[in-house]
Amino acid sequence: MRKLLTLLLSLTTILFLGSSCQKADSQKVDGKPITVSLNLTGDFDVSVDMDPITKASTNDIYGVNVLWDPSGNGTINSYYGYGLFDNVQDMHITLLSHHKYTFQVTLIKNAKNTLFYGQAFNNSYSGFCYPFQTNNSGSTMITNEFVLGSGAYLSGMSSGNAHLKDQSSPSNSNATPNASVNRFYGSTANYEPVANGTVDVYLKRYVFGANIIITGVTDSGGSLNVSCGNWLNKTITSDFELGEQIHTLSYIASETENQTINLTFTSNHGKPWNLSKSQVVTFKRNVMTTVNITLNPDLSGALFDFIEEELDENDINMGINTDGYIDIDVNPED
Repeated sequence: MRKLLTLLLSLTTILFLGSSCQKADSQKVDGKPITVSLNLTGDFDVSVDMDPITKASTNDIYGVNVLWDPSGNGTINSYYGYGLFDNVQDMHITLLSHHKYTFQVTLIKNAKNTLFYGQAFNNSYSGFCYPFQTNNSGSTMITNEFVLGSGAYLSGMSSGNAHLKDQSSPSNSNATPNASVNRFYGSTANYEPVANGTVDVYLKRYVFGANIIITGVTDSGGSLNVSCGNWLNKTITSDFELGEQIHTLSYIASETENQTINLTFTSNHGKPWNLSKSQVVTFKRNVMTTVNITLNPDLSGALFDFIEEELDENDINMGINTDGYIDIDVNPED
């Protein structure tokens, strides 16, 4: 009898411990809900009215993607939620404990005045398109809250494309590459939620600046076509200055972007004096680059002289002669 009792007690103990272990593992996977806030800093001034009665909505738009590890093993590979905001005070989200999260945030300054807003992609509702459209919808409306558990996410987060305001019928094919908008991006990985916690995300400005100045076209007796990327294609017969412009980098989170400046000179004196030249220029994140192009009036040795002037002082001098010989001299000073 004593042996039987001892055996029963041992089995009961094992079952109890096993049940406890299963419960603990289940809690680890499911987690406890914890609400945290986002804190945004970076290459800009986030003006936030801290008065809880006043909503600090602006013309700026923030898009947020949240990823997590649903199995609780630390491998972040699924989308947890997303949100579109014009008020940073509303960036509160409920997470589950025992999981890790990655937050991706993109900001377009003055987006309400520069981006297309309307019914696009056959949607019956209005919203903003690239870069704020989701993977399963053509446009997204600002709700100032997170959409959780749908599997949806903002699909344009890593792209420099944007649907601009003057586009009446946006589609995937005509979103403007290197869009001329003031774009920011930042991410925070492996965040583990704590009670009353904040997720700090630093946003960097992912645009390059470009200005192109051309002189000597009139004296050379002809016309010059200059093109670069998707943002410049112009034929001129007199001196020209593009003016300082900003363009979003093609791939968000890149520090540089190579683009080709193409020049085609059509001479009034005939084909022997026609010239063409292509040169790759490296534009840097958050740097205004000026390219000066001088067309030498001496047609016997017509010369394109490039000087790239950056804040970081990276000068490139290039020339092309009528005999096709190209001189390139690069003197970087970082």
